[in-house]
Amino acid sequence: MKKCGLVCWFLWSCLSVYAQSGVYENYRRSSLYSVMLNTGDKYCNEIEDVFTTLPVNDKFNNHDLSVKSIKDYDGSAKDKRGKIERFLVQSQLAKRIVAKWFNRDRVTGAFDMDLVAERGQYNASELDVKLAQSAVRGIALLEDAGEELIGNTFLLVNDIRYVDKEANAQVASLIFSAVKAVATELTNVSNEKIASVASLVDLASGTGKEVSDLIGGFRVTITSYLYRLEWTEAVASEFYEKYYYDSLSVDVHKKEAFDARTDLFKFEFIGKQRVTSDKLVLNGVRNNIQLIRKVLNRALDKSIVKLQHEHEVFRVKSAVYEIKDGEVTVQIGMKEGVDEKSRFEVLECYVGDKQRTTYKRVGIIRPVPGAIWDNRYMAVEEEAVGADFNYTRFKIESGSGFHIGMLVREIR
Repeated sequence: MKKCGLVCWFLWSCLSVYAQSGVYENYRRSSLYSVMLNTGDKYCNEIEDVFTTLPVNDKFNNHDLSVKSIKDYDGSAKDKRGKIERFLVQSQLAKRIVAKWFNRDRVTGAFDMDLVAERGQYNASELDVKLAQSAVRGIALLEDAGEELIGNTFLLVNDIRYVDKEANAQVASLIFSAVKAVATELTNVSNEKIASVASLVDLASGTGKEVSDLIGGFRVTITSYLYRLEWTEAVASEFYEKYYYDSLSVDVHKKEAFDARTDLFKFEFIGKQRVTSDKLVLNGVRNNIQLIRKVLNRALDKSIVKLQHEHEVFRVKSAVYEIKDGEVTVQIGMKEGVDEKSRFEVLECYVGDKQRTTYKRVGIIRPVPGAIWDNRYMAVEEEAVGADFNYTRFKIESGSGFHIGMLVREIR
């Protein structure tokens, strides 16, 4: 194994450089596909309408499919995980995730390496050639891509429930009344209920403490079930040997074989987490949809943070943004659960002779008190302290020789 120079060639090839800012952005992220359970519970349909419009957490590559909701109308907690996993098998969701990784053509069944190359910062043509040649170097490249990318594809199934408190019932009814109108693009509809909530929000942002408490008490609980795509050496080998072909060598027999295979691709259950959304701060909230989006977005981020704390395999890496005056800055913050007790390892990339990548810890950093970025959803509109920082400043606890483009990962 050989160490690359001050900035190893791998970092230069796998991290995109923004010319004006000099900041690395496109490091190898894990991929995330997030869906919700529709239990038929109170306001579940309205929550689903908003959920489908939420952005994917920006620390992950978006690997969403067209399915964003799983029906579970009996709503009972009994055997919830079992019901989810039976749906995953019946819908062949794991196979569809693999098909998306390789841009499978719906008509011809042909695959390509474009998305794998894009997310891993490989050369797509080189991957195609090496795959065709079955060369040792090509196998190493494919194994590296599988381990770093495909094998880090996660599915998050979210059971979202509105916390139904009697005192909040009328306010909740008003809040949800606008969702269907917006979901069907009737954004200019005149509705007294919609206007009522706008008035309540205006009052709450002023002196209406009682109203503020009612709306601020709008909460949801989310039980998130985390799965990881099983992409083992055996699975990869069978896929490449028996089913993979590109548009230049369409193979009807391989197409039919892939379509017929139902048990090759699977999910591994990682764990589950239950969270309740925090009390809502109404600053910056101007309408019903913003309110629900803010509550859902922050609760989902909170769930992801807790799952990352408990499961190392789900923890994400982020790139060093800047090094200045003996401090390291990184574009992560409260959204990622950073607080004054957090500790992060700084990782340097190494590349072996066969182009397999590994990471070596070169130091540990800790957030500077009072310098943690509040990058939670709508923090700017809320005028939250730290919302304008754009990064979190870290003091160096140990190590040296850090440089822009190195990766950081939380340690517990």
